[in-house]
Amino acid sequence: MNEEKPEISKETQQEILKLQNFQRQLQMVISQIQRLEIELTQVNSALSELEKAKGKAFKAIGSILIEEEPKKLIVDMNKRRKDINEKLEMLKKQEEMIKSKAEKTQKQLKEEFEPKSS
Repeated sequence: MNEEKPEISKETQQEILKLQNFQRQLQMVISQIQRLEIELTQVNSALSELEKAKGKAFKAIGSILIEEEPKKLIVDMNKRRKDINEKLEMLKKQEEMIKSKAEKTQKQLKEEFEPKSS
């Protein structure tokens, strides 16, 4: 016996595409979060070293190093850390929103394909 597969409606196809789009968006957001977390670790490490520094400190601009006051670099690095934390917070909210929409769409699709009980 050959069991026929049910025809997939246009609405269901659109929901599947929407779910795939959410998954792509989620991957991009997670990638951005990971990149910023790495950058935050580097900033925190640089700040730790700057606070211990006695004497000269240097800042890389392109392929050259410029001498800079450690206190000014600390101010700059703290500002950078604040900016990264704000972006991370925004991206994590975006991640949760996308996850929520994806789960809702996935639930709708699952209900559509589950056998109807009498």
